[in-house]
Amino acid sequence: MAQSHSHLEPLFRLAGYTLLTLFLLDLLALLIPFNFTNPAWEFQLANQIVERAPVPILGLIFVLIGESQFRFFKFLSWLSLLGGALYLLLVPLSISAIVRIDQQSSAQIATRLEQIQQLKEQINKAQTSADIAAILSRINPQATPPEIGNPQVVKQQLLASLSQNERSLQAQAASRENNLGTQIKNTIKICLGALISGTFFLVIWQKTRKILNQ
Repeated sequence: MAQSHSHLEPLFRLAGYTLLTLFLLDLLALLIPFNFTNPAWEFQLANQIVERAPVPILGLIFVLIGESQFRFFKFLSWLSLLGGALYLLLVPLSISAIVRIDQQSSAQIATRLEQIQQLKEQINKAQTSADIAAILSRINPQATPPEIGNPQVVKQQLLASLSQNERSLQAQAASRENNLGTQIKNTIKICLGALISGTFFLVIWQKTRKILNQ
């Protein structure tokens, strides 16, 4: 029985290195191109790395079972420490990302609502066709100024369009608040997954250090 187990060790080692290589390739595909200033990218990155945590964990265990060379075993021990640290770092990364996503969304909606209010005030003050044409030029500088026959009719059309945009933005704000619970749930899921994975890597590091110190 012991001899049959020894024949399986190379297979464990091969399977482990295969899983670790596949995870590394997948990780590079997730990281490139780097976009760490984008909170949506950071949050998605953390989520995808946590979802793939079983692959490097199993790969590392398989390699440790099958690896008999001291220097590689020692390297894998330190690699488990690095993996634990990286997964634990996903916790603050995901929390920071979701907070910034919410702040950016709220700021964008508030800015657009403020712009609509300013346009409404300008349109209400406009009296002549030239005033309306100037406002239209500011709204869309690329477009050719249209012929304005009745400025009052155009004013009403513009105000109606702005009111519709305002209601749409208010609906987006309400939807953002309703989706906050889902975002918090997803963040908690990512954080717990990262904590569990990171802790497991640290346990592997601790166990392997004890073996190396024997």
